[in-house]
Amino acid sequence: MRFRDKVAIVTGAASGIGLATAKRLGLEGARVVIADLKGDAAANGAETVRRAGAPATLGMACDVASEVQVAATVKAAMDRFGRLVVNNAVLMTFKALEDLTTDDWQRVFNVDLFGAVHFTRQAFLTMKSGGAIVNVASIHAIMT
Repeated sequence: MRFRDKVAIVTGAASGIGLATAKRLGLEGARVVIADLKGDAAANGAETVRRAGAPATLGMACDVASEVQVAATVKAAMDRFGRLVVNNAVLMTFKALEDLTTDDWQRVFNVDLFGAVHFTRQAFLTMKSGGAIVNVASIHAIMT
């Protein structure tokens, strides 16, 4: 069990790559925090990961674009568990480039860039030596 006594906060983890990552980390012994925009989806994801074998889980509603919500999620994880963070949450906008508005771009940057920045900053403020931060990207990072 590679992640025994470790904690993973997985963002965007109620479905897709995030949920698969959370399940795998749980199977490897990690206590897993499911951070997702929708609280009910986060709670359901946490239960799914627990049933899949994680020793402990926590579901947290968290808009990664909000540093206040990110700080609350990191604090809850640190208070309850420990120290590993996985940044996975992304926002995808399916429009032709010429149709993207400034607001569209701002929403993408707030989630895709600043979400990772907020979690990294909060993790640095609270993690002890030996912690790790993992940032995840999909093929959409280079091609869509």
